[in-house]
Amino acid sequence: MREPGVIGRPREFDDDVALAQILDVFWTKGFEGTSMSDLMAATGLQKGSLYAAFGDKRAIYLEALALYERQAVDGAVALLTGKGAPETRIGKFLQAAIDPVARLDDRRGCFLCNASVDQAVLDGETQLAVKRGFDRMAGALEQALADLGVGAKLRAGQAQHLLSVYFGLRVLAKGGQSVSVLRAARAAALRSLTNA
Repeated sequence: MREPGVIGRPREFDDDVALAQILDVFWTKGFEGTSMSDLMAATGLQKGSLYAAFGDKRAIYLEALALYERQAVDGAVALLTGKGAPETRIGKFLQAAIDPVARLDDRRGCFLCNASVDQAVLDGETQLAVKRGFDRMAGALEQALADLGVGAKLRAGQAQHLLSVYFGLRVLAKGGQSVSVLRAARAAALRSLTNA
């Protein structure tokens, strides 16, 4: 839809749909492995339309990362801070790292984790976006641990431990580890809660 006061033809595509297609390409191929031709093929849009809607390739990547945060990070935070026993919420959070592989054989890993390795060391905006996602998830884990009765002195470290397990599961899945190995690692992490 054309914005008020903007001269020209209205967009004939849905930004949200195009961005979801763009996210899928970057998630699968990474930043360097993705060309503008790949994005054009995925969306059916011309380069000029992509630039007009989202900016250059870096800006498009950051938009995709922001979409992933709205989807995956918001979902994780809602799960960890929602209803139910805290140990159940933490268990579901860790299970979410296994489900894509167990149910769909999806081994792309976590886009946030991929971005941390692929681009965060090269681009300050990507690094800030990744850190924001990490921090939000760690904060939600701290809340779940507080609900579990973990003392304030131990909460931050335990939250980082669980976050490391979550991202480790995503990396192991991407590297081809079996679902049984991932489940065993999840079970060990949940057992550690009783010692917190």
